[in-house]
Amino acid sequence: MKPIMIQAIGSDAGKTVLVAGLCRLFANRGLRVAPFKSQNMALNSFVTVDGGEIGRATAVQAAGARQEPSVHMNPLLLKPKADDVVQLIVHGKPLRDVSAKEYFLTPGRLQQLKLDAIGESIAHLRRHYDLIIAEGAGSCAEPNLRRLDVVNMGAAHLLEARVFIVGDIDRGGVFASFLGALEVMRLTEPSDLARVEGFLINKFRGDPDVLQPGLAFMTAHCPVPIAGVLPYLADLRLEEEDRVREHRCEHPEVDIAVLYLPHISNANDFDFLAEEANVQLRFVRSKDDLGVPDAVMIPGTKNTAWDLDYIRRTGLADAVLQQVGRVPIVGICGGYQMLGHTLHDPDRLESELGTMPGLGLLDLDVTFRPHKTLARRTYTPTRENPFAAAGVVDGYEIHMGDVRYGACSPGFVHDHGVDGAVDPDRMILGTFIHDIFSNPRFTRVFVDFVRRTKGLPPLAGSLPRGRERMNDSYERLAAALNQLRIF
Repeated sequence: MKPIMIQAIGSDAGKTVLVAGLCRLFANRGLRVAPFKSQNMALNSFVTVDGGEIGRATAVQAAGARQEPSVHMNPLLLKPKADDVVQLIVHGKPLRDVSAKEYFLTPGRLQQLKLDAIGESIAHLRRHYDLIIAEGAGSCAEPNLRRLDVVNMGAAHLLEARVFIVGDIDRGGVFASFLGALEVMRLTEPSDLARVEGFLINKFRGDPDVLQPGLAFMTAHCPVPIAGVLPYLADLRLEEEDRVREHRCEHPEVDIAVLYLPHISNANDFDFLAEEANVQLRFVRSKDDLGVPDAVMIPGTKNTAWDLDYIRRTGLADAVLQQVGRVPIVGICGGYQMLGHTLHDPDRLESELGTMPGLGLLDLDVTFRPHKTLARRTYTPTRENPFAAAGVVDGYEIHMGDVRYGACSPGFVHDHGVDGAVDPDRMILGTFIHDIFSNPRFTRVFVDFVRRTKGLPPLAGSLPRGRERMNDSYERLAAALNQLRIF
């Protein structure tokens, strides 16, 4: 079948979610479907079974297709380290750091490397799947990027794809944006227009009759048809690209504060906590925002040293230290590394700040080296782990930096060694495990632990069913897309 590609008039129009829905729609029809994003810039990433790193959104789409994620579904991944520097990952493995100017504007060997990697992945997916559902990035009409584009119309030509451009009507101006996008495409690369099969209006709510004059206007004045109007689907439980999702409660019994770091990564690690009853999840950006939480989370980051320096300069680090011994403190990945005595970075692999002291809450030191750990594992909590009652958990690791333990106890063991560290007396846990709270038993044990510190009884009833809710969301999306009768 001919590949389908979803592009958009701008960021956050719903490309990621619609591709996930299309993957489920065609999987329900008995096809082997592969999501594809030739190039992704994201700090939320995932590890494939063979130890490759891809954008987490692509993994979410693969789950919609009921397929195992593959590096060929996302051959190029860019992880920002600064405003103008990214780590380039090719077929799941880090290659090197590149500047934005070198990557996006400079033709030559790097551009050929990108095209070769994308071509190899397209060929692989064509051999192993019945249908490719591709996703663009940002806006489909970027005149400053079109010459070396490999993710929007550039990728569409390589795929020979049917292109649909989506716009979020909830933001306003969708008709003008459609027409403006076509005009920019006409002025930059006219051959792109032949690829566009239709526009999709996303997140429409209200009376359809109110929309009819706009649709009639587009029919009269636009050469590309409005192929479909998708309704606003409330409460979809699917992760969105590099967005944090708070969960506020009117009367929370457990208030969890997550530090919003400047280079925060895999912020979705905490989403499943909000599946538990009366748990409030909020992201804090300053010491004043922290307030008096019931637990503090320090998330992963693409620049551990820089973000540690930032929370020190803003007073947020001191505000966290004042919570020690009062509430549980959990650090994941880069947040875990911050909890130690020293971050050794003699070669300035993390940042120009070099070696610096950590928060000093766990007796360990971290040394940054060029090697990057990428692994999916099963972990067993140690006896010292205050959440040991959860039993075995699944998760994955994506990090640079080796840990040298002092007197502290590891938090978990696995087939290749140990992970993390704990201070049970002060309720501190550090771990490299991403997705740890997607394990329902671990989430319940953690929330009950916090409730106990507040004198509240443990939760009754079944464990959180976050994965089932995600599956329900795939099916709702597939049903809405099926109603369009164009796929």
